[in-house]
Amino acid sequence: MINFPAIYIANGMASLLSLVILFSFKRSMRHGLFELKVFHSMIVLNIIQCFIETAGFLLDGKTGYGYRALSMGLSTVLFINSSVFAFLWAVYSDYKLFTDMERIRRIYPFVAIPSALIIIGCLINLATPVFFIIDANNIYQRTNLFFIPYIVTYFYVAYGVIIIYSFRNKVGKNLFLPAIMFMTPIVLGSLLQFFFYGYSFMWLGTAIGMISLFINVQNEATYIDVLSGLFNRQYLNNILSMYDFKRYSAGIPAGIMLDIDSFKNINDRFGHVVGDDAIASAGKILRSVVGNKEVLCRYGGDEFIILMHIKSHKNITDIIDNIKTQTILFNETNEKPYNLDFSIGYGTYDKKHGSIDDFLKKIDDSMYENKNRKIRERLICDRRQI
Repeated sequence: MINFPAIYIANGMASLLSLVILFSFKRSMRHGLFELKVFHSMIVLNIIQCFIETAGFLLDGKTGYGYRALSMGLSTVLFINSSVFAFLWAVYSDYKLFTDMERIRRIYPFVAIPSALIIIGCLINLATPVFFIIDANNIYQRTNLFFIPYIVTYFYVAYGVIIIYSFRNKVGKNLFLPAIMFMTPIVLGSLLQFFFYGYSFMWLGTAIGMISLFINVQNEATYIDVLSGLFNRQYLNNILSMYDFKRYSAGIPAGIMLDIDSFKNINDRFGHVVGDDAIASAGKILRSVVGNKEVLCRYGGDEFIILMHIKSHKNITDIIDNIKTQTILFNETNEKPYNLDFSIGYGTYDKKHGSIDDFLKKIDDSMYENKNRKIRERLICDRRQI
């Protein structure tokens, strides 16, 4: 039995939530970055699905000229859009991690095969039953194969979650992408709809998942530096503002400041595109050492900061040694037109004997002491003389 009030409320709420997200996007944003285009398409599909599903339930059992053909067409589009939506989630997840269009073009024609098979099955369904039947009385009925589109949907949702949690620590990026928070309401909604036909839960669950994703997209836009994939200066300021309130049970607050040596020379010799690549490479090196254990930020320009809590001075020197080792490895194994090296300074923060500004000045002075020593020893050029 179809529960129309529940369907109206669920799909109406889902449409409203999706429209809120849709109108929150600036036109320039949704037609700009590839990931935002995919996200925008997912929102539009969710709105379409809400209307199609509601219309399908309203038409169910109504007889008259054209009703059966319309029901068949709506159900076909509903199945196709569901698989396309789930496939877009997989594409979105991959691009958020790797930001690599060549990878998308190389891998995702193969990943799209299950979705393509569902689309073919839906088109065949127009002539002979595959996933569903619209009988002579215009009543929708499931076939024995109706579970296959659900499996494909779950495959793509699981695929996106798996690559996020398998690679997020390997690609040198800080992400706010909440895969579990996105997946959970969708899975719950689709399972409820699977077992209780006549109710609509899937697209409300999807809208809730999209809201979660949208909030975190905004967080990334606010707190993630695009070039390096690390946290930005604003995030750093927020973290530093909380240091006065932290207990020292985790250790003494400390910081490492790094500056890319001869970065101006890289820009001047090879151009700003290569300079941007150097910033990205520096971010990957630092992430390979620090991971998610400490707070890693791009301070500005070619400067970076690592915030941590330490038990002893050795904790700092171990990180610095690892950074130097990974930098040497990068220079030996990557075919870049430049080599990377860092001037490095560090210090601890004692709130009883100094402010946050004093702490930042301490590690900044320490870093420039290291840089000036390199200049005196002619290991690097003085950027003021370049």
